[in-house]
Amino acid sequence: MSIEPPFLVDYRSAQARYAARAAAACGFEFRSLDGADGYLFEVSDGERRAQFAAGAGTPYALNDTRAASIARDKAFSAEVLRGAGVPVLAGEKFFVTSRWADMRNPGREPADALDYVRRAALPVFCKPLAASNGLYAEVIESVEVFEDYVQRVSREHFAVLIQPYVRGVEYRVFVLEGRALFSYRKHLPSVVGDGRLSVAELVATLPRDAGAPVPKIRARDASGHLISTDSVPANGASVTLEGPANRAAGGGAAGVRDGAPEAMARLALAAADAVGLRLAAVDMFDVSANGDGSDLVVIEVNSNPMIATLEDVERWDLIIEIWKANFATALQ
Repeated sequence: MSIEPPFLVDYRSAQARYAARAAAACGFEFRSLDGADGYLFEVSDGERRAQFAAGAGTPYALNDTRAASIARDKAFSAEVLRGAGVPVLAGEKFFVTSRWADMRNPGREPADALDYVRRAALPVFCKPLAASNGLYAEVIESVEVFEDYVQRVSREHFAVLIQPYVRGVEYRVFVLEGRALFSYRKHLPSVVGDGRLSVAELVATLPRDAGAPVPKIRARDASGHLISTDSVPANGASVTLEGPANRAAGGGAAGVRDGAPEAMARLALAAADAVGLRLAAVDMFDVSANGDGSDLVVIEVNSNPMIATLEDVERWDLIIEIWKANFATALQ
């Protein structure tokens, strides 16, 4: 009976697959501590061993708890970036539940959030402070839509960030130990009509994480015009879905490259350094009039990024490089 090498086991945890392959490249021992799930695993160089938690945890030993905690809160992270002079999207934090109201000063409660949206230039963009994978990151077009959003998001989150809605080209730059390791352009999710299903029905068929809500979206046709989610696109007609461009939300990546254009690399390094991260995925908009990268603004800094895009384009060399650096820190 043959036994597959650890890096060939189809663990539920993508990070376990990546770590197992990197461990094999280093001549290290890899061992899953929770069987075929792989959300808890161990790596040993023969003298030292380290455990890593994926899934709800973070497997990146490169980032200390202080920096990762700041990055995890989108409002905290934005304030740190502003304080360091890093251009970052404007935004206001509000609580969507009255729980723990006695632990904070007034002015950011659900009623205040509603007043803020009533006065804002709509649409706005809302996302929970600590969510990932684009969950509940939505374009809000009206006060009524926001009221519905608060009802839904408050079941799982306690606070949100309200930002101006920006239609710009989005990029991700991955920073590893003081350099831009790779970058790519992110593109919004889309669906293709079949002449039968409505936009809403097509969106409901998109793959998403188990238990994740069907996203609320704005749809645009190939000409860039907003269309109703009740409309039925013609067979073969492409419809772009405005909202998060995250891979988990159906978005994608184009032009994966080593390093990054100079201006993007400089901004990403400044953002990671401001927060204190040795490993980070920095998302940014190019809002320049002609798309030449002359006007960049940080969207957010992620201290626990998934790197499945590299697997999609078979850049195992970069995956291994990231995990080798992670091993070097964890096995000290």
